[in-house]
Amino acid sequence: MDQHRHSAPLRHTRRRLVFATIAGVVTGALIVGGAWWATESGVLDSAISPENVAASRTVPSQTPTEGQNSPGARSEIAVPTSMPADPTDDDDPVLLLGDSLAVGIQYYVDAGLGERVLTMDAAEGRGSATSVSLLSSYAETSPPVWIVSLGTNDNPEEFEAQARSIMELAGSDRCVLWFDVWREGTDESINATLTELAGKNPTLHLIPWHETSSLHTDWFSGADVHPSSDGYAVRGQMAVDAVNEYCS
Repeated sequence: MDQHRHSAPLRHTRRRLVFATIAGVVTGALIVGGAWWATESGVLDSAISPENVAASRTVPSQTPTEGQNSPGARSEIAVPTSMPADPTDDDDPVLLLGDSLAVGIQYYVDAGLGERVLTMDAAEGRGSATSVSLLSSYAETSPPVWIVSLGTNDNPEEFEAQARSIMELAGSDRCVLWFDVWREGTDESINATLTELAGKNPTLHLIPWHETSSLHTDWFSGADVHPSSDGYAVRGQMAVDAVNEYCS
């Protein structure tokens, strides 16, 4: 009788151990399977933003600072994995040339270009004269497509000669996309020069930043020429749209 009472709890204990072992195996399989599904479906991907970019590839960027005599050292630009890419042998690389307004759209342009390689030659406070000096050393071997953001930091009386020099360096075979200027007091003269240049150079196409900015003055604070993050996103998309429209 005593032996029966002791053996019954022992059988129950063995059953609990068996059930616990089976449950552990099943739970482990579910965890592994769930992790595999999350990875394959992209659930574990981090949010994509200019501040938090999942790098699927990197491309070289040349970012000289004022006073340098060459395009400078290469750095890496992260590209979000969510951007669609349709690579072909005809995807021409692109040069982004200019001032702080060019720096501000670098992320958006690079992401929007897909598999096209973006090269950067821009710095805060840069004027056209510095860009002419830097371009002279590598213009012939530079990409066939140029996005230019220059004129905002220029003296209107000197801008015309520098702009003509840039177009001479570009030559007749490059597609040049140039943002016109939004800056009180100087934009009218500089934009008139750009309009005249575009009329004489069929490879030069103006991107209407002045008109767009005039419709969105809420992007700017006081007399600042630098837009908000929303403004930079639109400016970057305008550049990508211009590349696709004029330089395909």
